[in-house]
Amino acid sequence: MKAVDSVTIVGAGSAGWLTALALHTYCGFLKIRLIRPSRGSPIGVGESTQSDFMLLLQAARIDLPAFYETCDATMKCGIFYTDWNVVGKHYWHPFSDLDLGTSTSPASYYSVAHHYQQMILRAREYRHTRYYKSVHTSYETCIKKNQVAPESAVAFHVDARKITEYLERHLTEVEVLEADDLDVKVEDGRVACIVLDGSRTVKADLYIDCSGFARAIHKHVATPDIARYEANVNRAVAAQVPYVNIEKELTPYTGAHAHKHGWTWSIPLQSRIGSGYVYHGDFCSADQAERDFREHWGMERMRDVEVKHIHFDSATLRNPWVENVVSIGLSAGFVEPLEATGLNWTLTSGQSLYESLAARYYDEDTSAKYNFNMLGYVYDVHDFIDAHYKLSARRDSEFWKYQTSRAYSERLEHRLALYAKEMPSDANRLKTTPWAFHELSWIDILNGYNFEFAKLEIGPGQMQSAEERLREIASKPRRGIPPLEAVPLPEASRSPGPQVLVARE
Repeated sequence: MKAVDSVTIVGAGSAGWLTALALHTYCGFLKIRLIRPSRGSPIGVGESTQSDFMLLLQAARIDLPAFYETCDATMKCGIFYTDWNVVGKHYWHPFSDLDLGTSTSPASYYSVAHHYQQMILRAREYRHTRYYKSVHTSYETCIKKNQVAPESAVAFHVDARKITEYLERHLTEVEVLEADDLDVKVEDGRVACIVLDGSRTVKADLYIDCSGFARAIHKHVATPDIARYEANVNRAVAAQVPYVNIEKELTPYTGAHAHKHGWTWSIPLQSRIGSGYVYHGDFCSADQAERDFREHWGMERMRDVEVKHIHFDSATLRNPWVENVVSIGLSAGFVEPLEATGLNWTLTSGQSLYESLAARYYDEDTSAKYNFNMLGYVYDVHDFIDAHYKLSARRDSEFWKYQTSRAYSERLEHRLALYAKEMPSDANRLKTTPWAFHELSWIDILNGYNFEFAKLEIGPGQMQSAEERLREIASKPRRGIPPLEAVPLPEASRSPGPQVLVARE
């Protein structure tokens, strides 16, 4: 058993600072140091968040309006997918306000989302194309009116670099050290200390590797044990795209637009659009990808815009916690930018870590449980991301022919077969590890591919309750706030929970 009173974080990107924020918020007893390497810079494409990002800021009593303005933030209500299944078609993955109930309530097993999919099989007027409008009040507000839907506004688009700058100013209790050279000293398989620039020695009870793909600390205590995964994409062209018409182009959602050789992400901030074209090097050259990316936004707009070419590794550590080293962020692994899992992975890791350290000690069982939890989370991410490609009806390029015909994991095949038979629910999800996506997210995505569920035996009580809920949703006013006018209320900083918005004066 090892007592833990101090941690040293290596890496000053979003993973390092968000981990520092989580530990400072929930493990106030820890002395936290952060080492910022002088060489290298963060990749910085993780600008789209999930709702857990907002919850951490609230728990840390961050001044949300100040954070929002300083970090060039905008509200995010979901992800809008274009051309992923059929060219010319779209689907919507929102942050939903539907009540999924608890493990003992019927809503967990048969929500209105489940009901609508069942009615597609039973009645002609129920169609896949009407699902989002009928089930999610945010669809008409966000997609049709291009306004922020308050009921779904629980996440931000943010400037990744400005996040780190803001948190460094906020977390004054965290000691920041800079170094050109890190010499990691290992004794008996554990990090004994880190010598900075050949002179200053830093010791800690636990070392957190947030150094990215370099794994600057982890590589000294273990040979990476990689979980097998075949990436759908492995390269990207990224840039900061200027607005031409901000009122039309600033959307209350992240865009994901599929192309012949990959897809483009679109993250609207207050001052610019963070965007990138993601592809696989086996099916598209870097030059072709850059041409496709520039053509997507328009050659005139992109004339003077510099782009960054990124090669990324989709390898995931089976054991991100080895001895006294915990890898978080890109050091632990990465899949791809789809579904904003990058920052979510960091926050899930941070949550699991502060829960592990709450007793102020750790042992082999602690790290084993942590590794089990994180691997389960990663598998959930793999399955959810892979489903976007596997189920597509596109066959218009070698890229899509390959993605829709290649072998995927037996786990995903089993999962889809089970969901087709029973529909996703608490009853068959068997939550023993952190989930990346709940059952409603699965239904939302599967609907986008016209996924066919089997007919279920529905009791008259469930049928009536779901029909009443659909009518209630249909009668709700679609309230919206223009994206440029939406800002968080100061009160929302003081109580973790649903985000509260107000129109900017």
